[in-house]
Amino acid sequence: MKKPMYKKGFALAGTLILAMSISACGSKNSAENSGAAATADPGNAAAAKTPVKISYLTFRVGTHASAKMEEEQIKQFNAKYGDEVEVVVEEIPSDAAYVDKIKILAASGDVPDVVMGKDGINDVLIKGNLATPFNDYLDKDPEWKAAIGEDALASNTRDGKIWSISDQKQNIGYFYNKEMFEKAGIKPAETWDEFMSNNEKLKAAGFVPLALMTGENAWTTNLILAAMIGTNGDNGKAFMNTLHPTDFNTPEMIKALNMMKELLEKYTTKDALGAGYANAANAFSQNKAAMIANGPWMIGDFSDPSKSSEGFDKKVGVAAFPNNSLISTYEVGYMIGAKTPETRDAAEKFIKFKTGLEGQTIALEYGNVMPVSNEIQPSDALKQKYPIVVESITVAQQTQLHYRTLDSIVYPNVTDAWKNLYPKLMSGRATAEEVAKELTDIAAKNK
Repeated sequence: MKKPMYKKGFALAGTLILAMSISACGSKNSAENSGAAATADPGNAAAAKTPVKISYLTFRVGTHASAKMEEEQIKQFNAKYGDEVEVVVEEIPSDAAYVDKIKILAASGDVPDVVMGKDGINDVLIKGNLATPFNDYLDKDPEWKAAIGEDALASNTRDGKIWSISDQKQNIGYFYNKEMFEKAGIKPAETWDEFMSNNEKLKAAGFVPLALMTGENAWTTNLILAAMIGTNGDNGKAFMNTLHPTDFNTPEMIKALNMMKELLEKYTTKDALGAGYANAANAFSQNKAAMIANGPWMIGDFSDPSKSSEGFDKKVGVAAFPNNSLISTYEVGYMIGAKTPETRDAAEKFIKFKTGLEGQTIALEYGNVMPVSNEIQPSDALKQKYPIVVESITVAQQTQLHYRTLDSIVYPNVTDAWKNLYPKLMSGRATAEEVAKELTDIAAKNK
């Protein structure tokens, strides 16, 4: 009786062993086939490690002077790091709309992972504990740190913490229409008296002298205002190099406001009051104004047929402000608004690309943006296409007096106030002294 049972048990065991062998073999084949499929389809391998998504809002779109630069930087970043980081881009139609949206998002504590800290946004994020400093990242990457440079890093350092990374150096004077200057019998002014005289001569020759604006952040107007203050003795220079000034009741500010009132009343376009940047840029590029204060990023517009009249780039010259001076400052640049370690690291990678040597080179070649690193020089192709870029660099090298923009030194609520204060100054509802006092009161609200 036992033998038949033994044989039956043995046969059953053999069947189980065979089945297990077949199963193991099948599993092995399945694994090999799966591996082969993964090798054949890179998408399966990529799915194993999904790129980290980061949010990024940008105003450099459409007809913006830096739109091509932005597009190329993102394109090249995606080609290099797209399997690691996915940049989710939201386009904002203008600088002013961007600033307004970021401030609204900051109020709810929900800012994008990468933020441009312009126009006081850096202050908003720092005060709201919504940003991550770069110190640890930079300490681990000396090459990136060197590419930015000590001066650029120092410009965005508060209490030892580096809150943002500059992506460009702003060397700003003004552009002028050489044909209009020639017909008016003038040359770029060396003093402010000569500058005011030039405006009168341009007007007498039938030209509108200046492309000004008082809407948004009053950009082109306040560049000239900053120059008027910054060149008015040691006190004026000190004011324009002071972060967060609180007292605007100074002789330098009041004199500059009175001069600006005259410029707005006599020497600019009819729509300057309340106009935005686009209005001022169009006035200059369409031969409707003889001068505009702005930086070299505007140079590409002069040969763009959608923005300027044919051959306009040949008419444009660049000049320093009176007293051989120039606005020379570093852009606030990019901040990390990400909330998790994973998205912070991804945001840092994106910012490092944009502000490192690669990103700076793209910015120069595609946006005429002055790099923060001295290692980067314009290519021969760029020099040939935009000779005024070389002229801008030469002008910057020859100037001796430097100061910053108002946007880069004042509190955000002061920047917001200009669009309301200039109309009051122009209409006579407020004197220069009263505007200076109001600016002081507005700044005091930040204490």
